[in-house]
Parts: sequence; C-alpha cells; structure tokens
Amino acid sequence: MPELRRSCETRSVSLNGARLDYILKRSNARRTLALTIKGSGLSVNAPWRLPLTEVERFILYKADWLRVHLDAAKSVPAPVINWHEGMLLPYRGSQLRLCSLAPDGLGKMQDQRLWLPIKPGSTVQEAVLNWYRSAALVYFQARLQTFLPLLRRVPADFLISNAQTRWGSCTRAGVVRLNWRLIQAPDAQIDYVLAHELAHLAHLDHSPAFWREVARLYPDFATARAMLHQQGQSYHRF
Repeated sequence: MPELRRSCETRSVSLNGARLDYILKRSNARRTLALTIKGSGLSVNAPWRLPLTEVERFILYKADWLRVHLDAAKSVPAPVINWHEGMLLPYRGSQLRLCSLAPDGLGKMQDQRLWLPIKPGSTVQEAVLNWYRSAALVYFQARLQTFLPLLRRVPADFLISNAQTRWGSCTRAGVVRLNWRLIQAPDAQIDYVLAHELAHLAHLDHSPAFWREVARLYPDFATARAMLHQQGQSYHRF
C-alpha cells in the first residue's frame, strides 16, 4: 500500500477579471476534485498528480457557483461571542451553564452546569476551549471503545483535530482524528463521524464498499449524517 502523501499551498487564479486566492490541498488518497467554502475563503481538494491546469479549469467552470456562495459567505458576519460566566455552552446536543471557580478549584459538570477554574493570566475563552478539547478527547475515546469489537483493523492512534473544514480523518497508517468541535453535537452525530473514519481503516475511499462498512458499524448513519449537514455549521462558531 503506497504511503499517504499530502500537500497544502495557497494559490490564486483570475476569476472574472478578479484575483481569487484559494487553498489547494492535494492527497494521493483522493480521486476527485472538490470545492469547499469556509467563511469567505475557498479550499480545493485535488488528487495528488492532477495538473494545476485541470484544477484551475474546474474552478473557472464553477465560476458562477463560486460567485454566489462566496458573496453569501462574505455577507454573513462572523459571530461575536461574549465570553462570560453564566453563558450557555453547547455540549452533546444539550447546553451547560458556565460557572467559574477560583484558580485552584477543580472543574466538574453537575446539574447542567460546568464549574470551570479560570487561572491567573488566562481568559474565559481559553479556559472554555481547553476544556472542550479535553472533554472531547475523553468522550470520543469512550465512544471508540464501543466500536472496537466491530473492527477488522484497530486504529494505530486516535487524536483530536482542530481542522476548519473536516469533521474527521483517517490516514493510511491508521491514525484516526476527530474534530473537537463535535463534542457540541448530539451523540448520534458523533457516532456517525467516528464510524465514518473507522470505516476508512478498511476502505480509504468513498466507494460503495466503504459505505457498506459505515452501515455495518453504524446502521442509522444516514439520519445522523443528514442532521450533521444541517447543524454542523453552528459547531464552528468556536
């Protein structure tokens, strides 16, 4: 099995007379081109050996679609979050009320409240985001244990990611990553993404065989997948 190869670079193309910057991500695991708009920026995922001329021809072919969606993305201001004691934090499809503690206090969840120590020199935002990452790793690892008996190949490692456009990933070496922001989602959506990435341990593509493996690991994946498509953008506000 060939080694997984990836690259990421910033490029630009002339689109209707204007310069359009985009991020070009290449991988030898990809077989098709895909365009993704995140915020006001464009990312292009392409096969490793696809000529740049083919990539840019595809971007130009999608010029009308890009103009509409980039304009729409620019018109939506980034949410301004007021980080403060008493704020509501999304957690596993529900909400927690943030309650701060003295710097030497121990964080805990109780009665839909999150008691979180704020250390000297730290901000509420830093404390909350650090807690989210820690809580995500603990919970995702627990969910992984329920899937292990079903797997034909176990992950070589399991990590948290901070990706801006992907909910998870799986490398040829068997390293599985899940985006920590998923800890805001209901359990069904978390389990779908986990099953999706674990299915890549058997099929590093999106072939019919891959989707059969997803269905074997998580039969109700289609419902959770549809809900994630509807609600997923809200998880990226942090």
